[in-house]
Amino acid sequence: MDDFKEILYNAGLENSAENLVLEELSDYVEKIKNEPNSQFCFCSICLADVAAIVLNALKPSYSSNFIDKDKRLKYYSKYRPQVQRKIIEAFGIVKKNPHHGK
Repeated sequence: MDDFKEILYNAGLENSAENLVLEELSDYVEKIKNEPNSQFCFCSICLADVAAIVLNALKPSYSSNFIDKDKRLKYYSKYRPQVQRKIIEAFGIVKKNPHHGK
């Protein structure tokens, strides 16, 4: 299945929701990870949990090279503020319930 998935992604299949969440999450982490009072864990387990929480709150939006690529920017504009809010909320949830030792 991984090979099949890779073939489709190489052909241009993408999930705009996933791209937006990962982009915004990366920006947010870069912004706050060096703050002296940051109370969040930035390990891959916690970041994956944050991403999953935010993605589950969004409507997926798939496109390919030829179908609906122009809708990606509209999707980003519409959902970016919601994603930014959800990332902050998700960090709070993960902080209270980490999947690793505290």
